[in-house]
Amino acid sequence: MHIGILFHKNPFLPPTGIDLVRLRALASGLIRRGIKAEIVSPVDRAGLIDGNVPVKPLAVLNDPSPYAVLKTCYHDSIELIGSYQGPVVSRIVRVVDDRLPERDEPARARLLRCQERIRERASVLVLNNRENMLRWRELYGPEPRIVLVPTGCPQDIPPRLRNPFHGDRPVALFLGSVAAPRMVRMLNEAARRLGGVAEVHLVGLNKACLYGGDENCRLDSDIVDHGEVIEEDAWDYIRYAAVGIALATGPLPFDNDVSKILTYLRGGLPVLSEEPILNNALVRQTGLGTTFAYDDAAELAAKVKFLIRNPMREKREQVMRFMAEEHSWDRRVDTYVELFNELAQVY
Repeated sequence: MHIGILFHKNPFLPPTGIDLVRLRALASGLIRRGIKAEIVSPVDRAGLIDGNVPVKPLAVLNDPSPYAVLKTCYHDSIELIGSYQGPVVSRIVRVVDDRLPERDEPARARLLRCQERIRERASVLVLNNRENMLRWRELYGPEPRIVLVPTGCPQDIPPRLRNPFHGDRPVALFLGSVAAPRMVRMLNEAARRLGGVAEVHLVGLNKACLYGGDENCRLDSDIVDHGEVIEEDAWDYIRYAAVGIALATGPLPFDNDVSKILTYLRGGLPVLSEEPILNNALVRQTGLGTTFAYDDAAELAAKVKFLIRNPMREKREQVMRFMAEEHSWDRRVDTYVELFNELAQVY
């Protein structure tokens, strides 16, 4: 079976954000199971990533296409299928309507066009959670069929190497993109309230101004900004931090499927997560961390202090094993293998 994975960005870039981490993990997992999987992307040349994952230019889709099934990764990827006539599995993160999420306003028209194209063309739509499934059904009806595949985490992680933090205070870590102006405000206020008790560190990018922000998108100077780091190096930031912070992009659950929670838990880092993040069920299930009320920076700071005083060390190894066994990318690949086999036989 030959699978093409359509990705609308450059897959040769180092894996810093979750999009490339997910892409590499799923493609490698398919190949380990004996499936001929290739990434198809708007690149100028063919090549390899991770030593064994082929990357092909879009021209490979020209008739006759070699692929039994195409999988798209985000909204924009559906625009790349061209004249391909076989089965398509489309995955999107959140379902956009004519009003929500508000932060998608700059790209709303394009996202809605992509969703309409998915409705017309996809054999299967993959979503992370039930909340977005219900939104799709309300907006578009029963087609296409929906399969839920949650986000994942690595089964194996690199060994501990070095402490990347140089201060003498505990670190409250925010890993990943700051994707809304409100998140900037929450981090700034939390850092001020924590004062000499703990430092707030960002490992990722501040993208708040891309989502309708203004001059209030700037992080205060007392937040230590490390920028993006490659996935392998990120694990030391997780291991040496005291608390992992997860912030909601807004008040609506469907727009808050937050993959960093799985990463924190896989690394054994206690999680402090804002309501109404959907993955908070996993925080409660594992017991490694707690939650705080939406938009309450005072409670955020207070619970950072609580977790520093109560580091939950006795839970960490057990939770790390649980995440590796039950929520690994390999588990997610199993679902895709079954789905691709089904579609290849039908078509």
